[in-house]
Amino acid sequence: MLHIQVENLTKVGRLHGISELGLRNFCDKKQPLVKKVFSLKSKPGYAFLTLPDAEANLKKVKKYVKEQEKNNWKNIVVLGIGGSALGAIAVRDALKSEFSKGPKLYVLDNIDPAYTAELLDGLNLSRTLFVVISKSGTTTEPMIQYGLVKEILVKKFPKNYQKHLVFVTDPKGGLLRKIAKAEKITAFDIPPKIGGRFSVLTNVGLLPCALAGMEVGNLLKGAREMREAIKRSKGMSNPALALAAAQFILDKKKKKSMTVLMPYSNYLLGMGDWYRQLLAESIGKNRDSGPTPINALGTTDQHSQLQLYSDGPNNKFFIFMRLLKHAKDPKVGNVLPDEIAFLNGKKFSQVIDAAYLGTSKALTRRKHPNVTIEVPKVNAKSIGALFMLFEFQIALLGLLYKVDAFSQPGVEHSKQITKKFLKGEK
Repeated sequence: MLHIQVENLTKVGRLHGISELGLRNFCDKKQPLVKKVFSLKSKPGYAFLTLPDAEANLKKVKKYVKEQEKNNWKNIVVLGIGGSALGAIAVRDALKSEFSKGPKLYVLDNIDPAYTAELLDGLNLSRTLFVVISKSGTTTEPMIQYGLVKEILVKKFPKNYQKHLVFVTDPKGGLLRKIAKAEKITAFDIPPKIGGRFSVLTNVGLLPCALAGMEVGNLLKGAREMREAIKRSKGMSNPALALAAAQFILDKKKKKSMTVLMPYSNYLLGMGDWYRQLLAESIGKNRDSGPTPINALGTTDQHSQLQLYSDGPNNKFFIFMRLLKHAKDPKVGNVLPDEIAFLNGKKFSQVIDAAYLGTSKALTRRKHPNVTIEVPKVNAKSIGALFMLFEFQIALLGLLYKVDAFSQPGVEHSKQITKKFLKGEK
């Protein structure tokens, strides 16, 4: 199970950090909010809490994946954006490296013209399945992608282009559902009470990842275990409450208006992109709420961002992600010269962990508040647990900031203006 280390919040001192007593008292006072979140699980948005129990849907996904084995797909291509893409990317990056066997999972999450053309030109379309994801069916980016892909498929496979397409969309309405019925294209549901950035444990994330050979059932199991841990934990021992409390206090009381999520594992980098959207769209609702999320990767960004973090403005809260066990761990022999002989005989895990320890200690000495999420190992269960931890934390932050964590009015405004430009309107 995941574990959160919070002692560095105290070590940085009261001016920039939080005393243990202060954090404990705040968590005890806000404990009723945990119960409130659970009580709202049937409401729009909060229904993310029910997703780990959707066994019937999981069976449908697995049945479809089994049926698709006869097509021997080599490429699974997601056409989606935002919450319809970032969750699948996070799971793929964690569980299926570029060196893995089985179908490749591509996520076309932007409409860069040249990149789109190069990807489609490079695919063997006869061995490619496209997963089109849009709840409304009118989202500009995935729908123009779908238009191009359909045009190509109809020309190449005029009699059975439909077998190269599967939709993930609203269960009843919306344009994609209408197209699916008219053209006899298989379509999977997005639960109506779930918003895009909370949808990774729906068919939005489960279907493409299962098609690419990942064990998505364990994603749900890990999320379920984390949900139950949050439900039974009290006060500062509650991981979601402790994380939400620290972030809220540091932002509102200590002027730490930026949150840096920094995993020390390439396999967890996609989680940072997913969390960035989750935090930004959920909490950034007015001039007084919304820590700015920043992504970093250890040790890479120790050589690109750490100078700023160390000696620049003290306006950041750091969340480190420390991997306790690596799937593979090469070791260098006694081959290096005396000047760097301290590296001889070292495993890579020892070096990356030393870098994490050095960075967290250095930032603590310079009074930058930080916590560490310890991840036992990267597997489907731990990734599912991280999704649930962060989603519950964001639900709590919405209540703490007194904002609707499940709306996105600013995004919708931008979409409306974009469509006016495309329609030739002023």
